[in-house]
Amino acid sequence: MPAAERRERILTVPFVLLMAANGLLRTGTQMLIALIPLYVLDHGASPAVAGLTTTFYMMAAVVLRPLSGGLVDDRGRYAVMVVGSVLYCAASGLYVLALPIWALLAARVAQGAGFSLNGTAVMTLATDLIPERRMSEGIGYLGVEQTVAQLLGPWLALELRGSCGYRWAFAAAFACGLVNVLLRIPLRSAAVGADARRKAVQRGDGRVTPSARPLWTRIVDRDAWRPASVMFLLMFGTAGINTFMAAYALGRGIGDSGLFFVASGLMLAVSRLTAGRLERRWGTVWVLAPGIALLVLGQAGVWWCPNPQVLMLAGAAYGLGMGAAQPTLNSLAVLAAGRERRGRATSTFFMAMDLSQAVGAPALGAVAGAAGTGSVFLVAAALTGTSLAAYLAFRARGRLA
Repeated sequence: MPAAERRERILTVPFVLLMAANGLLRTGTQMLIALIPLYVLDHGASPAVAGLTTTFYMMAAVVLRPLSGGLVDDRGRYAVMVVGSVLYCAASGLYVLALPIWALLAARVAQGAGFSLNGTAVMTLATDLIPERRMSEGIGYLGVEQTVAQLLGPWLALELRGSCGYRWAFAAAFACGLVNVLLRIPLRSAAVGADARRKAVQRGDGRVTPSARPLWTRIVDRDAWRPASVMFLLMFGTAGINTFMAAYALGRGIGDSGLFFVASGLMLAVSRLTAGRLERRWGTVWVLAPGIALLVLGQAGVWWCPNPQVLMLAGAAYGLGMGAAQPTLNSLAVLAAGRERRGRATSTFFMAMDLSQAVGAPALGAVAGAAGTGSVFLVAAALTGTSLAAYLAFRARGRLA
């Protein structure tokens, strides 16, 4: 390993602890996503109520997202991270009890709020720990635990539900949240040090105090919105995959649509582990442009999908593309804002992703109703291609590094 890379290590003790803690939290989250709707249905509630368990969770996370970035920058990474983790863990523990539906929905709101606060603080602290020269690479590493959680969490939840019942399955999810909180404790010194460096920058540059800033700039970072808007277009186009892909594949005579997600998950992990190194060697545009092109190819492959083999190849292309594009755009958003505004930059980027999913699914649903489900993937591919055009336009005008 070159001497420069030894001095700029990503896998330090605090970063590994952060990854482990966040991996446990995301595993618990994926377990609960699988368990809670089934629990509600098995206790006599309607499918509409089961859907509300996800809606309430996501609404709380989305509503709190604009505030979380300012809190992280103004109150400190560690305080917001611990409050979010404890709130999330406490809500997870309530599911072990036999809650009435209204109490379960209230717990979902609390958990969504905790998840939002924790997620913004964790990503911001991660960008403080990652050397700036290797930012995209480090963000890619951090995303691998999310991929593992998506594969492991639902399987573990359903296995425990089948063999031990809901109470033990919920207890396992709570245990993930509890260990996650305990792993945050050793991160205090790293987080406090990051806050001290950020405040020193603010004092040295004579930054405007939070109360004197316009409301809009306290929510959306003035520099991070450009890469965030590219991510909005990219995620808007991909919203149709999770919503309509399984039904469309079934209509094409392909019963096992899970092949797409297995191939996508594996290639997503591979891409996140390698794309950052390629970016450092070849430059951002040579990673981001092929990544977006692979996403377009994957969506077009789903539209065509004459057989399971093509569907699997489409999933592989989709995973490779997302693993290259998302960490790259995230690093652009963070580095554009500078160290003193990384909390707002992170929340701006996450808000773009949240909003694109919230708007994209119903909008593409309207397309499916008007022109058929297959048209969703052609429209999605076109929108994803638009994200590349937006990035190149910003870059040509010198608005993106």
